Amino acid sequence: MKVWIYTDTSKIVGDPEHLKVFATNETAQVWFKQNDPEGVAFAYEIILGPRYLAKTLLVLSVLLLGLADLFTTNTILNLGFGELNPFMHVAQTLLGPWWLIPKLGLTYIMMWLLWRSNNPYNIALVVALCCTPVLNNLLIITGAN
Repeated sequence: MKVWIYTDTSKIVGDPEHLKVFATNETAQVWFKQNDPEGVAFAYEIILGPRYLAKTLLVLSVLLLGLADLFTTNTILNLGFGELNPFMHVAQTLLGPWWLIPKLGLTYIMMWLLWRSNNPYNIALVVALCCTPVLNNLLIITGAN
């Protein structure tokens, strides 16, 4: 991942206008056309580190666990059992087969909130808690067979 940095040499170091950092080259080009047509921004690679990778994998695992919960819940419903979560039971009653939309919506909101966290240990704790409905569903499925 790269950022583009522009230095205004007419400003002193530490001045808020001394550096401009752009997330994309296109954003930098638009800014240059409006503010400094002769200016140039240089690309720099961002070094994210292992904590960023761990955070990314943990947040993506919440999505995978949410999908696993959907599939195992559908299997349980097809076996003739019902939903134990009262909120999802209401969603299934009111929305029929479209109940998965609020379920996935809640999963995406949880992923967004976890992404805002900077503590990978707290994220890992939430991921561990997200495993419990899937494990419970798997136990119900194996007990029914």
